[in-house]
Order: sequence, then C-alpha cells, then structure tokens
Amino acid sequence: MEVSPTGQNPAAAIANPNDPILLLHLIANLQNQSLEIQRQMLENQRQQLEISRELLQVNREQRARQGAELERWQAGHEHVLDSCRETLGRLEQVHAALMAELANYVEDNHENLMEGDFSLSDFVDRFGPRLAHLNTMLAVLRPLAAAKSKTEGG
Repeated sequence: MEVSPTGQNPAAAIANPNDPILLLHLIANLQNQSLEIQRQMLENQRQQLEISRELLQVNREQRARQGAELERWQAGHEHVLDSCRETLGRLEQVHAALMAELANYVEDNHENLMEGDFSLSDFVDRFGPRLAHLNTMLAVLRPLAAAKSKTEGG
C-alpha cells in the first residue's frame, strides 16, 4: 500500500520527481495537512484546558464543602477537639515506632523478602493492615487537631 499526500495521485509523484511545480504542490499540500493537524491539536488543548478548569472548580467547591462540614462538626463537638489533639500526638509516636519496626524487619529479612512469596506475604500481613488503619486514623485526626490549634492561635 502506497501512501501519498491527500489529493495527489501516487503515480504522478513518481512520474517526475524533479518537476518543480509538482514538488511545490506536494510541499503546499503537506503544509496544509500539517496546519490542519496543528489546528486539531490546538482545539484538543483548548478542550483539555476547559476540562482542567472545570475540575479545578469542582475541587475548590468540594474543599469548601468539606471545610464547612468540618467547621460544623467542630462547633458541635468542641469537647472532643482537645482529646483529638492529644490522641494525634500519641498516635504519631505509635506510627513512628511502627515505621521503625517495619524498617528493622526489612533490614533483618531483606533476602527472605526477595526470595519467597511466603515471607513477603507474612511481611505485608504483619505491617500492612496496621499501617493502613493507623494512617487513616491519623488522616482523620490531623484536621481536627489543626483546627483546634487555629482557634487557639487566632
């Protein structure tokens, strides 16, 4: 299958490759195709920009809703905020200890983890759920503790 610029006869392009008129037509045709592709790319980029702006607006609205919801919750549960702040500090210490234990375990068992599925599964079972749940708890407590700090500072 032979490919030629749009509107050109493949046999004509081969018939006389030194014909300056034919070469000019081919160049003009290629430039037109290139220009059309660039226009399409520009339109795609404009569409992507519009979608990005819409996503940004949705994210801003979602953050504003979440912030308002957090403030409403805090207003109704002010008595909990002090204990959340204290708990956050303690859980961060637990998190640091778990991370140290994880790092030590990997250091001591690196070769076994590389060689065997059982060792790797045991490692993931040992640390994965605890770490995942602890990270979730920290993610919930941090905004509450930060909000309490803001009200004290402001």
